[in-house]
Amino acid sequence: MRRLMVLIIGGALAATASSYAQAQQNVTVADRTALALTIYGNGLALVKDRRRAELPIGINELSLSGVSPQMIADSLELGFSKPVRLLSRTLRPANLNPRSLLEAHIGKTVELIRTHPETGVEMSIAATPISVANGVIARIGTKLVTNPAGRWAFPAIPDHLRAKAALVVGLESAAAGQHDIDIRYLSGGLSWRAAYTANWDRRAGTLKLAAWAALQNSTAMHFDAARVSLVAGQVRRVSSPRRAMPDRALRMKLQAEMEDSSGAVAVREALAGYHLYELPQTLTLRPGEEAQAALMTPFAVNVRRELVSESHPAVFSRVRGGAKQPSHPAIRLSFENPKSDTAQPLPAGTVRLYGPDSSGAQQFLGEDRVGDIPIGDDVKLNAGKAFDVRVFRHQSDFRRQDRNKFEAAYEIVLVNDGTKVETVKIVEAVPGDWRLMDSDQPHTRENNQAVWRITVPAKGKAGFTYRVAVRN
Repeated sequence: MRRLMVLIIGGALAATASSYAQAQQNVTVADRTALALTIYGNGLALVKDRRRAELPIGINELSLSGVSPQMIADSLELGFSKPVRLLSRTLRPANLNPRSLLEAHIGKTVELIRTHPETGVEMSIAATPISVANGVIARIGTKLVTNPAGRWAFPAIPDHLRAKAALVVGLESAAAGQHDIDIRYLSGGLSWRAAYTANWDRRAGTLKLAAWAALQNSTAMHFDAARVSLVAGQVRRVSSPRRAMPDRALRMKLQAEMEDSSGAVAVREALAGYHLYELPQTLTLRPGEEAQAALMTPFAVNVRRELVSESHPAVFSRVRGGAKQPSHPAIRLSFENPKSDTAQPLPAGTVRLYGPDSSGAQQFLGEDRVGDIPIGDDVKLNAGKAFDVRVFRHQSDFRRQDRNKFEAAYEIVLVNDGTKVETVKIVEAVPGDWRLMDSDQPHTRENNQAVWRITVPAKGKAGFTYRVAVRN
């Protein structure tokens, strides 16, 4: 009787162990039912990946392939549609490469393929890798050969090597059947930026702006038919994502012509001090690819052009040497981001300026980068430098009154070689506590800077002088 009881108990334990010990189950991107990306402008994205898997009752080990190799592992969250108890989770990086293949076959006979230098015929010989440290050592026949010439050929990929990163999850399932698995994590390697085209009608004094979102994928992972949202604003980060080396040249994918984004555009909503843009269509982002999607409906604004020459005059010392090279004033376009009912904040990005030539053909006129611009804020674009206008600055006098008091005098000459009258805004950013003692042209004080607006005739000159007292 005792022997029979032991056999019964042993058999029950074996049956229980077998019911809980399940083989590893692969859950691939083919099992995916939904994919969403929230992409930030600082190289970070929130990945939300839903998959479906059939799980038996008991302990399971799932291998979730097709996750980002730049996953921030400790940001991972998993959710299940039925009760489970998580036991472990491990991010296993992609580790399949020529060296790891050789290491896996150390002491095993594989093929080494060589090409005859005269006939071009390929031949295969047996070779056994011995070491891959600081080069390859292999046994070929009865000899040890270092770094043998040829191409290595292997019968199969060992189980522990992976071409792509995989997330291995250990869990205990309380219910059998299909489970929806929600995988959520932060990943590096995904980013976006705003790109604007600005068509300038100088006669009408208007600027037509079209905004696009340029999305870049450098994760070495394929994101297929993803719902995409974009966050504008500076999200604070204290962790650094893993970086992947680009394995190919960046490709460009245009969703439509940049000059016309009058179709479906992103829908914006406020989000905890940021702005969230949801794209109306799904996007496929392949490794190394940049996709572009319309961010907002094009709009026109009134714009003002001015030439601006800025300088930081030396007022604490005498300027020695010959005459300085002239500077060319910046071509600056200014406008206000409208406050209308349909107004939009402008996320940081690059603005590219175009304008018509005498035949009406659009030409590129320069570009500038702008920061995040709220509704109603002012925008200033520096397109380039005015070719025909030059500004000469010369320190004509310098006096040191005492240890902390100085006086300096400057002469400024403006030359216009163009065929049209130009008005130039002269901005002198005088340091310290300053007071303008004398000037032969009217000036204003703006943002603690001395400002003059000087009209220069076509093919002519204009100028002025000023004297400033400064306390250090």
